[in-house]
Amino acid sequence: MGIRGLHHLVLLVDDVPDGEAFYRELFDMEVLFREGVLDGTVGTVPDGVGWDEAISKGATPTMSFLGRDEFFLAVAQADGEPSAGRVDHVALAVDEPAFEAITDRAESVGCEVEQNAAHHRILRDAFGMEWELNANPPPPSRAFEPLDI
Repeated sequence: MGIRGLHHLVLLVDDVPDGEAFYRELFDMEVLFREGVLDGTVGTVPDGVGWDEAISKGATPTMSFLGRDEFFLAVAQADGEPSAGRVDHVALAVDEPAFEAITDRAESVGCEVEQNAAHHRILRDAFGMEWELNANPPPPSRAFEPLDI
């Protein structure tokens, strides 16, 4: 079975721009892309537009994807309770056979499976952990169209 390793890790933070700045500094990472909501539309913040500018134009930050070497980390906006140290989900890099085999096994053991894209599935296990199966090669790619900022 082809589980190649960790695709990316997503940490919930109370403030995406602050979380982005902290983890960029801590691990000397680069911003790969940012996501937000503008006028009810989820999208990717255009390259070269920082959070200050995006926020000034009405965008609400929802996620920043960071990368360095073979390590990819996303910080995402937490909902509700403070989220210090909370892992949102773990994304595994898998090949096509593993993608299908793990999906089949997850369904057979009663996991909730969300098949939301050809290369991307979400599994929620019996212990409440969310796993992402990602058949795209790292780093994570942009999922949304650019916002009109």
